[in-house]
Amino acid sequence: MRITKAKAQEILRTVEGDERFFNADGTVSANVRELAGHLAQMPQGAFNHHCSSQRCDFAAWVQDILQDTTLAKNLRAAKCVRAKVEKAVSDRVAQLEKYA
Repeated sequence: MRITKAKAQEILRTVEGDERFFNADGTVSANVRELAGHLAQMPQGAFNHHCSSQRCDFAAWVQDILQDTTLAKNLRAAKCVRAKVEKAVSDRVAQLEKYA
């Protein structure tokens, strides 16, 4: 699927209130760019809280709130390997910024 400028802007938008991602380490991500930065700094225990063999909260938030099924799919495919999760998010941000 081709990314349109409108779709890229929608995915990159900043959300408010309860739509934000509340990290177990106390940080809050209001958009996918912030999530990328927080992932790089997040303690391993907080990462494990959100990403395990049973669930991937990052993928759920990206799909349900930001409506980015492509990134959600890539996050699930990363199987909670931290380096793969971080790369999937940062690569997607870079891709979307080309269109926004």
